[in-house]
Amino acid sequence: MDGIVLVDKPEGPTSHDVVRKMRRIFNTRKVGHAGTLDPMATGMLVIGVGKATRLLGYLTQSDKEYLGTIRLGAATTTDDAQGEVISQSTTRNISKADIYEALREFRGHIQQRPSAVSAIQVDGKRAYARVRAGEEVELPAREVTIHDCEVISISDLPDLDFIDIEVRVVCSVGTYIRAIARDLGAALGVGGHLTALRRTRSGAFATMKSLEELEGQPQVIDLTSAIRQVFECVQIDEEQTVKALHGVRVPAPTSASGTVGVLGADGKAVSLCEVKNEELVPLVVFV
Repeated sequence: MDGIVLVDKPEGPTSHDVVRKMRRIFNTRKVGHAGTLDPMATGMLVIGVGKATRLLGYLTQSDKEYLGTIRLGAATTTDDAQGEVISQSTTRNISKADIYEALREFRGHIQQRPSAVSAIQVDGKRAYARVRAGEEVELPAREVTIHDCEVISISDLPDLDFIDIEVRVVCSVGTYIRAIARDLGAALGVGGHLTALRRTRSGAFATMKSLEELEGQPQVIDLTSAIRQVFECVQIDEEQTVKALHGVRVPAPTSASGTVGVLGADGKAVSLCEVKNEELVPLVVFV
């Protein structure tokens, strides 16, 4: 079976735990995911099965949408609720106007330093593994794009001396929502961390099923449908289909540009190609 499975990941399991479960459900080792979710996070995990695993590197580049809760008043070792509190400050002097003003800096193209406890590799080893081994890790800042950062609600917790902010964030690949929480808290001088996170959309995919639902009735978006949903598609004739399945470049339709899905004469997915010099240059061939 070749296709995409959209899993609503629960809190607790790692993304690889979900991959292992999908391998059992579909009885194949050819399973992968397009973008990690932390164990604390829930929501959209795009899983590729069979030939669709070859698509995952391209699906990973899609924009993502999240709902999250930022807690002001404390910073943690992991920038989220799973870490140890390393500093705490009163939030009594922080107004809603202060929060909105500070959040203006978290829109558009920004430089963001990823959390040290992340899956980014440092000299061949995951950053979180180095941190757990007792190393001090500070990753360099990199440019990410925050398309939207909308405040849904702001709740004062006077008994705890915290402020909780619910936000909706639409962002580019490589953005860390807990880094936004950390940096917002730092900008306001009180510290901040993430207490909840849910990915609601990944690129074109916004509808998902729980692990329990998928165990009872596996639901797969077939390879052709998935490609149609994500990419501009072009169709080629029978002679070109034979060539394309062997990785041979074929002429591109005049309207095609960028990365396109290529459908054979029978309408089924043949490849993913980049249009160059009026030709379809194969990136992935589904054979």
